[in-house]
Amino acid sequence: MGTVTKLLSIICVCAVSFAVFGKTRTVHSEQSETKAPLRVAPLPILLDHKGGAAELEEPVVAFNHDQHTSSLRVAKLEDCSTCHVLKARDKKLRNPEVTVFKFPKASFDETDKTSIMYAYHNACVSCHRKRASQGKKAGPEIGQCGECHVKKAEARRVVWAWHPIFNYASHAGHVQAAEKFDPADKLGVAKDVRIVGETTGKRCETCHHIYDENQKTLIFQKDSENSCRACHKAVDERNARSMDKVAHAACIGCHMKLAEKVKKEAELQGRTQLTAEDKKRFGPFECTGCHGEHKTLKPNEIKKLPRLVRGQKDMMDVSLYKDPNKDPNLIRMKLVPFDHKVHESTGQFCSTCHHHSLERCSSCHTLLGDLKKGGGVAFEQIFHHISADQSCIGCHNVAKRDEKCAGCHRRQVASQTSCQSACTVCHRGPTEGKPIEVAPSPLEFDKEKVPEKVNIKVLEKEFKPAEMPHQKIIKSLTAISNDNSLARFFHAAKDETLCYGCHHNTPQVAARKFPGCEACHSRPFSREEPGRPGLMAAFHQQCAGCHKAMGQKPQSLDCKKCHAPKDAAKTLQTTIPLRGIPE
Repeated sequence: MGTVTKLLSIICVCAVSFAVFGKTRTVHSEQSETKAPLRVAPLPILLDHKGGAAELEEPVVAFNHDQHTSSLRVAKLEDCSTCHVLKARDKKLRNPEVTVFKFPKASFDETDKTSIMYAYHNACVSCHRKRASQGKKAGPEIGQCGECHVKKAEARRVVWAWHPIFNYASHAGHVQAAEKFDPADKLGVAKDVRIVGETTGKRCETCHHIYDENQKTLIFQKDSENSCRACHKAVDERNARSMDKVAHAACIGCHMKLAEKVKKEAELQGRTQLTAEDKKRFGPFECTGCHGEHKTLKPNEIKKLPRLVRGQKDMMDVSLYKDPNKDPNLIRMKLVPFDHKVHESTGQFCSTCHHHSLERCSSCHTLLGDLKKGGGVAFEQIFHHISADQSCIGCHNVAKRDEKCAGCHRRQVASQTSCQSACTVCHRGPTEGKPIEVAPSPLEFDKEKVPEKVNIKVLEKEFKPAEMPHQKIIKSLTAISNDNSLARFFHAAKDETLCYGCHHNTPQVAARKFPGCEACHSRPFSREEPGRPGLMAAFHQQCAGCHKAMGQKPQSLDCKKCHAPKDAAKTLQTTIPLRGIPE
C-alpha cells in the first residue's frame, strides 16, 4: 500500500469531487471485505473516466479525497478553489452562473480519453511538483504510473447514503446556526431568493426556495418549505440541477462562505491556522463530515428537539379523496384517522415517509398508480405493502423485530380471527381531529380465567412436572405492550390478543377459554401436517423459541431449570455410549 499512500497526498481541498462534466464521473468506494484494511483514510473515490473509449487501459485510481483536504487545510487556510472551479455557467439553467466543484480546472474534451488523461495529469502533477520544490512531501511524478494506477486497488464501489445523514438533529443544528447568522451575510444556497409574505424568523430562506414560473425567479414563502428532492431529481432538469450536484454545491458552498469569514478574522489576528473553536463555526469540507457514521435517533430524543411545523395537522383523516363524504361509494373501507404528531418522532426525518415531497400521499400515488409521479405504486399499496419500510404495515413489521416483541412476532402466531380484526384498528372512521387514546391493559388477572401457574407433565416419566409461571409471563408481556404505543394500540383491538402469542391458531370455546396445547399437538409429527409438531416438540419450540428470541433465561439447553429429574443420583450415573468410541 506504500504506492497508494504516495498517490494520496496533497491535491485538492473540497469535500466533494463529483465531476460535473459530461459522461465522466467519480465513484465513491469503500475498502474491500476480502483485502487487508487500508492504512489511509477509508472511502476513497474511484477515478475511472473513459471518455469515448470502450474500456480503461490502466487500472482505476483510488483517490483519497479527505486525506488531501485535511493535509492542505493543516498547512494553510486553503479552500476548495485550490483545485476546483467553483463558479461556472450552465446552459441548461436559466441562472447563468452556478456553484460547481469542477475538476480539473483546465478545459478538455470530455469525449476524448487522451484529453481527459492530460487534464488530470497536469492538475495533479503540477501540484506535486510545486510541493516537491518547496521541500514538502508530494505525490508521484509523470512516469510513476503504477503508484497511482494500482493493479489491485483495495477498494470497491459503493453508493453513498443520503437519508440517514440529514435527520431531525442535523436540521435542528442548522436552524440554530442560521438564527445566529449576521443578516448582512449572504449565505443563501441559491442566488437571489425573493421572500414573499412574512418570514419564519428562523431564516428558512437560507436553504428553502421554489421556482416561480410566472416571475421567472426563486422565491421563499412560509409553510411552502419542501424536501430538496421535490425539485432536484437524480439527473439535471430544466431549472433544477441533480440532487448530487446541488447538495454538494449548496452545503459545501455555505460552509465555504462561513469558513471564509472565519479565515479573514483569523488573518486579522495574525493567525495562519484555525483553532478547534474556529472550526465549530462552519460545517465540514471532508466527505466523512457528511457521509460518515451518524447516530440513529430514538423517538424520545426526537421529542426533545423543536418540532418542525409546516402547516400540518396533528390528526388527519387519510383517504384518497379530499372529500369522500360527497360520494360514500368511492371508498370501500372507513377512513383512517392518522396521528401525524405521534408518528413524527418515529422516523429519522420527514423523508422517512415523504420520500420525495412533503405533499399529500395521493399527490403522487393515485388510485391505479401513476407511473411517472408515483412509480406505478397505487394509493392502497403505499400503506399495505408488507416489504416497503415506508408503508404503514412495512414500518410496523420493522418495529416488531425488536427483541421485546420477538417472542410473539418472530413468526405469524396470531389466529386468522385476530388478523382480520386488525383492519378495523386503523379503519375506524373520522375522529374530528381528536387523538385516539388507548388505556393501558390491566396487570391483574382473574385466577379462575388465567391460572397463576401451569404444570406441564409431558416428560413426567423421566422428570418432575415443569412449572410454568403463567400469570408472571402474561404480566411481563402486558407491561411490554403498555410501554409501546404501537403495541398498546393494536393489542387493544381484542382482549385476548396477547394470549394468541402462545395459544396460536386456537378457536375459543365456551367451556374452556383456551384449550390446552394437547388439543392440537397430541398426535406425533406427521409429514402430512408439517406445520403441526408433536406435543413435546411444540412445547420446546414455543417456550425455548420465545426465550431465545427475547434473550430470556433459561436458554434452550439449560434443561434442568425447567425439568428437574425425579432421581438426581440415578440420572447422573446414566451414561449414553457414543457411536464409534469404545467404552
